[in-house]
Amino acid sequence: MKNKKGLIIGIVILLLLLGAYFLLRYLNLDEENTEEEDTTETVFEIDAEDISNIQIVSGENTFDFSHGDDTWSYVQDANFPLSESAILDKVSSLTSISSSRTIENPENLSDYGLEDPEVTATVTDTEGETTKLALGTTNDAVSGCYMSLNDDTSKIYLVDTSLKTNLQFDLSDIAEKEDIPSITGSTITSVTIQKSEGTARLYQDSTSETGWTFADTDGSTVPADSSLVSTYTSNFSALAWTDYMTYDLSNLEAYGLDNPTVITVDYQVEEEAEDSSSEDTETSDDSTEESTEDTFEDTEEDSTVTVDKQMVMLLGDQTEDGNYYYGKLQDDTCIYTIGLSSIQGITDVQKEDFLSTKVADYSFADLDTVTFTRNGETYVASKETVEVESEDEDGETTEETRYLINDKEIDTTDFNNFYNLITAMTWQSQDENAQPSGESDISINFYKEGGINVTVDYYSYDTNFYLVIDSKGNHSLVNKMDVREFLDAFDTAMEEIE
Repeated sequence: MKNKKGLIIGIVILLLLLGAYFLLRYLNLDEENTEEEDTTETVFEIDAEDISNIQIVSGENTFDFSHGDDTWSYVQDANFPLSESAILDKVSSLTSISSSRTIENPENLSDYGLEDPEVTATVTDTEGETTKLALGTTNDAVSGCYMSLNDDTSKIYLVDTSLKTNLQFDLSDIAEKEDIPSITGSTITSVTIQKSEGTARLYQDSTSETGWTFADTDGSTVPADSSLVSTYTSNFSALAWTDYMTYDLSNLEAYGLDNPTVITVDYQVEEEAEDSSSEDTETSDDSTEESTEDTFEDTEEDSTVTVDKQMVMLLGDQTEDGNYYYGKLQDDTCIYTIGLSSIQGITDVQKEDFLSTKVADYSFADLDTVTFTRNGETYVASKETVEVESEDEDGETTEETRYLINDKEIDTTDFNNFYNLITAMTWQSQDENAQPSGESDISINFYKEGGINVTVDYYSYDTNFYLVIDSKGNHSLVNKMDVREFLDAFDTAMEEIE
């Protein structure tokens, strides 16, 4: 019985102690809350023109900037290519600082990260007066960080987090980057990649059946498929430097730029033509003057000329993490990094990358004749343009293209049924060692006077493929079902002609 009474007394005492604890905690919190003011106020303000110096200390970095004659410079290195826009961004964040909460007489500075501030900024005005801003811990809950002014720890201010993050940067973040020319893929006429193993070149070529030729590092050349060329040249439109490295070009070897990969791009741009008219000619005749002005306005709209341009980029070693290359433009004064992914699509190319997978992508509209040899018979396809009188009352004539096989007209639909199967046919692989056996099932010659003259032979190869060999030396394996579909359509069309 006595034990039971003792237990009850103990529980009562415990409850009393807990009640006293929570009462004291409530009173203490209420006292702390009275020390914090939730009113927004401007705690520091200065005009940008009145700032003569700024020192920013962030981690191990100390940056000093001087302002004079409307120009900012980096004190530690007067030759450093300081970006005016980058430093003005830092300056603007310091010209007006507002606090959303003020904490009076904080007990422990370490709770706010101000015993050892993460960032300090010392602003000196033109009168020599300095203001030190110390920035401590970030309070993610309210998107703010704690700040003290001039080492006065009797007040702590809660300011916007962006102030601290804007002052945490590396030297490369504030360097003026020289621009890589903005090149549209459709304006490129030639790309040359000069590497240690040889030089590869892609260039416009009027003698090529595709309008483009790719010359590989071994000296071999292939007609480059125009759609694949467009895909490749589009890589140049988004090139941009990633980070600034140095303006000191005395040690190119450290960046692999003493023996670089050289990318040369020839391209064209439209520029305004220089005005060749005499601006000094004056006349008192008002009507003549007005006429001259009208003529000038008309010609000004079309006063553009095509100008040849060239960009030469030098690429060195990869960075230690393997994600970037060191590089510079030939005439640039600084070294930068550039993303590996944006460069590899340009430099890592070979002739196979520009070969069309089409077996014979020759538009009939661009040819004079197409000759088919099948089962010992020869069929010459050609076209002619004839004038057709309109059935309307006006009796106007129109031009119409007709297709012929051995000078006999063939229905356009019948012709397209088999010819479109030829131009759409693709190879699945190429094998220079594959050899035919027996006669070809069909031989096709594509001809244009002064241009294309290519013969393509189709051989039955195995249960799955036809071997297709053209006069350019390509040995391609093509799905057997695709070839059979074409041959059936061709035979049907020829039967109609006969």
